Amino acid sequence: MSTLADLAAEVRTNKDLRREAYSMSLYVSIVLFSALCVFNDDHPPDRGDVFLLELGTTVGLVLAHAFASWLSTRMMGDHEQPGAWDLLLVQLGGALVVGSLAMIAVLIAPTSVELQAARLTVAATIAALVYVESRTSASRAQAALHGLIALVAGVTVALLKSWLVH
Repeated sequence: MSTLADLAAEVRTNKDLRREAYSMSLYVSIVLFSALCVFNDDHPPDRGDVFLLELGTTVGLVLAHAFASWLSTRMMGDHEQPGAWDLLLVQLGGALVVGSLAMIAVLIAPTSVELQAARLTVAATIAALVYVESRTSASRAQAALHGLIALVAGVTVALLKSWLVH
């Protein structure tokens, strides 16, 4: 791909690239939701703490994934492969969209509800991603059901991950 606009157009028509963007978006959503569970609802975090957690988690995941992708490409000898950087850009774009949405929610929410706004935004992102992609092949009702199932499953995985870690 020569430009980001070309890559964005390719994502709309290439299922493999779109799957990678969704996969990374869903992964970041689950990890962010789990990370947001470190805060106790009875003792809300100070102003800025939720934003910093989201920023740190998103940037950390992006850096870790970029490094792992770069290293695995080198190990496999595929560094000349023309689509490797496009694939990485698509994955990182998916991560940054989720992280950005969560951070925007925190910036516009009152301090008293920013934690709930962050959790709701990340959870809703899971449902919205699944709904949007499901609409390409299913009715609104079926897509909504798929989104709801993904929401419940994603939040369950995030809570399980949080429970195991903390």
